[in-house]
Amino acid sequence: MRQILLNSRGAVVARVPRPIVDRGSVLVRVQYSLISVGTEIAPLRSVAAAAPDSSRVERGIEYARLARHYLRASMQDPAKALDRLSAIARRRAQRLRPPPRISAIAGAGEPPPSELDTQGWHAGYSAAGEVVAVGDGIVDLAAGDLVACAGAGQANHADYISVKRNLVCRIPQSCPMSLAASTTVGAIAMQGVRRAAPQLGERVSVLGLGLIGQITAQLLRAAGCDVVGLDLDPKRIERALALGLAHGAGDSEALKALVRDVTGGRGTDRTIVTAATRSHAVVNLAMEVTRAKGTVVIVGDVGLKIERETFYRKEIDLLMSTSYGPGRYDPAYEVDGHDYPFGYVRWTQNRNMQAYLELIAKRRIDIQPLIDRVVSIDDAPAAYRTLAEATGELPLGILIRYPDDTRDLPEPGDSTRVVIRGHRPAPTQPLVRYALVGAGAFGTSMLVPQMKRRRDRFFLKAVVSRNAAQGGNFARENQVEILTSELDDVLRDPSIDLVVIATRHHEHADQVVRSLEAGKHVFVEKPLVLSWGELQRVTQTYAGLKSTPLLMVGFNRRFSPAIAAVRELIFRRRAPLVLEYRLNAGYLPLDHWVHGAQGGGRNLGEACHMYDVFRALAGAPASAVAAHSIDPRDEPYRRNDNFSATITYGDGSLAHLLYTSLGPKTGLGKERLEIFCDGETYIVDDYKKLIRGSDGTVLWQSGGDPDKGHFEELSAFGDAIAAGGQSPIAFDQLVETTAVALHVEDLLMGRFADEPEGPSI
Repeated sequence: MRQILLNSRGAVVARVPRPIVDRGSVLVRVQYSLISVGTEIAPLRSVAAAAPDSSRVERGIEYARLARHYLRASMQDPAKALDRLSAIARRRAQRLRPPPRISAIAGAGEPPPSELDTQGWHAGYSAAGEVVAVGDGIVDLAAGDLVACAGAGQANHADYISVKRNLVCRIPQSCPMSLAASTTVGAIAMQGVRRAAPQLGERVSVLGLGLIGQITAQLLRAAGCDVVGLDLDPKRIERALALGLAHGAGDSEALKALVRDVTGGRGTDRTIVTAATRSHAVVNLAMEVTRAKGTVVIVGDVGLKIERETFYRKEIDLLMSTSYGPGRYDPAYEVDGHDYPFGYVRWTQNRNMQAYLELIAKRRIDIQPLIDRVVSIDDAPAAYRTLAEATGELPLGILIRYPDDTRDLPEPGDSTRVVIRGHRPAPTQPLVRYALVGAGAFGTSMLVPQMKRRRDRFFLKAVVSRNAAQGGNFARENQVEILTSELDDVLRDPSIDLVVIATRHHEHADQVVRSLEAGKHVFVEKPLVLSWGELQRVTQTYAGLKSTPLLMVGFNRRFSPAIAAVRELIFRRRAPLVLEYRLNAGYLPLDHWVHGAQGGGRNLGEACHMYDVFRALAGAPASAVAAHSIDPRDEPYRRNDNFSATITYGDGSLAHLLYTSLGPKTGLGKERLEIFCDGETYIVDDYKKLIRGSDGTVLWQSGGDPDKGHFEELSAFGDAIAAGGQSPIAFDQLVETTAVALHVEDLLMGRFADEPEGPSI
């Protein structure tokens, strides 16, 4: 399918996989989407062009802010910063030639054009189309329904989009599909009006008559208000007057005089700021033209350095309007699909969207005159270039339409799998060909770079990602052959030997089972599972396999140079070990995904590393587990955020983990392990040093950064696959460590069952 991506050169039409439909989502075949001229075009213009009304000082501050950002990035990760600068330089050089048209088809005997340059970020957040499939849990929509969709990263400019239920609403019968594509912008305007809470007969100022401002003025008029508008562009004022604006002004002085005359010198009851500028003048103008005890609502992205005197003297209520309405930026609402009770939250973002469409259908507002242009997706790059280079008036509403893709392509337009043109050819030597599942930060910046160090062993052949932009950028930068949104596409591919799973924790168990059943070797980043039931499913699947592929969980610390050295030092020990592990984990907010259903909490998600280190050093199975947590009461912590766990092993060894988020961010390392053995102590200091306790001798030291064994872990696993040997960590140890973590979780949460529901420790 086709999707528009933006980069420093402008817009490109990339060929990407069709998204899959997840639980709680609907898959929509898009017919129209709306270009947000201000939001989408601003990054394509220079700082000065994007803010023509800003002063030289303000422009200097903006340039300085960008400079500080890139300086910090280069200090934190010089290699990544260098790669980023190189990519920017390449794109700057390519600006002299027009962007490639992906629709171009090679002639007879000619190689197909490369697609490696079709990179960028998602664009679009307002679309309309037809439902073609619904995910589990969706009971009120079906294939064939016509819907409007919202949400950055979901309602993209693309042939197909997968959108969560609360960001989708039905299109009323009398509402044209093309106008329904403006739903997101309309809901933003409606939320601004709701925040202002105008009353019948009031006078309201609207500062900025772009698309949102024009819709805002119409909504206010429909609510029985007289509207006074301001815009520097006289043509926008004319358009607004033709659509019901009562009065219009072209500059601040004219607005002040106009408001004085029409309000008897009192000022407008409310002012809604829909302008977009870094200047602080707009918000202070709003204070001047609003009456005493009135209300100012900020909808647009404007400077907020408010002059106190007028604000204080008039005792004005200053309110911020956040996007589409209640529910925006709340994962429970937008991702998990939990609606707010109608009786308590009358107007959610979804209900705002629906109300906006009904106003169009009932002709209470007229949006058609605000649509200036309709372009095909294939012509979108040229349209974006024209907008980015424009020096005069910009259009208000631009729609993209999505006719059928008639190109002669190797995959159908609705395929979840594409072969990227220009990819690296497959190696002739026998390497382990793998697919990366999940193109997030850890997989792309840790696992793949470590595997690249073993080019003699690994070859990245496929990337599986639901995020077509993020996954596609990574795949193209690395010249990967296959980009897909569906795991089954790589599981069916006989040329792929290994599946590397780096998705969020709640997906691990199912993806491991499916991959093992497909006969693929599996490396899964920890944790293996999040529940006893999932662990039982994995163990039963593994036991039922006729030919057993290798399974490896990302317990990398046991492979670190420090732990490897300790294992050699204690190899001939005479007595059991005493292990003391302190982990200064740092604070995570309660709404962080790690704490939620996708992460499973910090004990299951991270402390499992420590339990594996204990198992590796003890060399014997766990025999007993005890755990205690602080009582967080009303404090912003969870029970699995600060706890103590003690494990006894079959050889008599005793291991203790103190896991805390209460410690400082600086001055104290994250991890410290003390190993007491036969009259000696060995100290692993944050995986930077290994120290002998009796005399302070440094037995091993890293080059600077902690070395937690990622390279050694992956290297050992690749060698085991190539040799046809056993996994570097035996399957029963993977199960045992996971069971220890699950048992600790039960103890911390007060689930005192006689026997766990899964495999025993």
